[in-house]
Amino acid sequence: MNRNIPFCVIMLVLFVLTGCTGSDNDATLGEVTMATDSLVETGSFKKSNGELCEMKVTLVVSYPQALNDSTKLQQLQQLFIAHLLKSPKGTSSVKEAMKLYAKSLVSQNTPSIDGETHPSIDTVNMSFDEVDIDRFEPRITIKAVYNDNDLLTICREESISKNGQNTSLSHHYVSFDLQQMKRVTLGDMFRDDSFDKLTAQLKEKLMDDKGASNEDELNDLGYFNLPNLSVTSNFFFTSRGVTWSYDSSVIAVASVGEPTINIDYDDLEPFYSDNSILKRL
Repeated sequence: MNRNIPFCVIMLVLFVLTGCTGSDNDATLGEVTMATDSLVETGSFKKSNGELCEMKVTLVVSYPQALNDSTKLQQLQQLFIAHLLKSPKGTSSVKEAMKLYAKSLVSQNTPSIDGETHPSIDTVNMSFDEVDIDRFEPRITIKAVYNDNDLLTICREESISKNGQNTSLSHHYVSFDLQQMKRVTLGDMFRDDSFDKLTAQLKEKLMDDKGASNEDELNDLGYFNLPNLSVTSNFFFTSRGVTWSYDSSVIAVASVGEPTINIDYDDLEPFYSDNSILKRL
């Protein structure tokens, strides 16, 4: 009996190690297996007062690693590289694209003219004097949020930290049709003549979600810019409907955060185009 104990111990250790490796390296949802990798890119620039602003870009990326069709996997990875990592066509791998992307984020926030201290407007919320910024740290997290019915939705979350304090957070979504191997557009879901009615539906759903009976009550809740509420390309799929997400301060005051509005598939059905991909759901 004693001779069996070491064997059992060995098998137990192997089981634990295998479980840890699998949970750390990939996650399987739907047809696409995702793997996660990360990297850090650093830089600095001299501010107008002569002091240095230190930069650190952290990139955490979950990307398509496996698919039942190897040709489609290559196509999907190229779509991922182009739309999520902004790399040019022909970039050989996701890891190469990640390096290029991280370097570009450092570069775009480094002044191009000696003495100029304004980081890129596209990335930084210039809410206070940049001379006061000693540490500027963007963190980009890219991950799958929907992976079913031959559809894959990826979220790109960007948070900005200045001097150790988080100052902004945003989420942007990109969806891919795994049957056609293309990015999903609004035209792939809805008729061209339906967007005005869809916008009205979004407003009604927002009022219902917030318990408001009219636009004035929404304004009182901080939704001050309802004319900016429209059917945009910043959406993601869920098990029950399509959710639209809006950047902070676009339709509401910053304290509201990033508003999201979900409309169930049953309520969207009257607006489907003839070959709508939503008919799969």
